[in-house]
Amino acid sequence: MISDNDLNTIKQLQPFYFKNILPDLVTWQEIEQVVNFRPVVNNKRFHILSDEDYSWPANGWLTDYNTYPADIINSEIKKHVCYIQDCSRINKKINGVCEQLENTLNSPADAHIFFSLKETENKKGFGRHNDTQHNLIVCVDGSFDMKVYGDKTIEKTMNNGDAMFIPKEVDHEIIPMSKRLSVSFPMAPHHHFFQTREWVKL
Repeated sequence: MISDNDLNTIKQLQPFYFKNILPDLVTWQEIEQVVNFRPVVNNKRFHILSDEDYSWPANGWLTDYNTYPADIINSEIKKHVCYIQDCSRINKKINGVCEQLENTLNSPADAHIFFSLKETENKKGFGRHNDTQHNLIVCVDGSFDMKVYGDKTIEKTMNNGDAMFIPKEVDHEIIPMSKRLSVSFPMAPHHHFFQTREWVKL
C-alpha cells in the first residue's frame, strides 16, 4: 500500500517519481486468467493498440458477442501493446490502492493494466500525450523509459514497484524497453461516481 508520506506528495498535484513504492501489484498469471475469461475481454474493456479493425463470428453460449476470441488475442498480443480497463477490483491489493487514491484526491479511480510481450520494435503506444485525469503509473514487470514534460522534465527508467504521478493535462510518454506489465491508476477529478471498495470474502 502507499505510505502516508507518499500520499501527501500525490496530494500536491505535481509530477513526481517514486522508487519501488508498489511492488508486485499483479502477476502475469492473473492477467492470463483474465484474458482467457471471455466475458471480460469485450471491446469496451480490452484494447489492442493497433489500427486494424477486428471482427469475428458470433459463437454459441456467449452472453456478449462483442468479446474477443482467444485466437485473435493470442495473435495480436505478440505484436501490439494491449490494455484492459475497469480493473480496479482485479485483486484485493489494486482495489486497496484505488481506495487510498480516492480518499486522498476525492476523485474516483480505476486501474488500467497495460502489457506487451516482447521487445517493442514497431510497437505502437500512445506516444507523447496528456490526459484529462490525474494518473499514477506503476511498473510491475519488465522496464520502460518514461518522460514527463512538466515545468521540469522528468526522465526515468521504470522497474518493478516504481511509480510516476502525472497530474491531468501534463504531457508524458512511455517507451517500453522489454516485455512489460504496468498498471495505470487514472483519477477523474470532474466525476463523483465512486464505487464501493468493500471486498467480498467467501
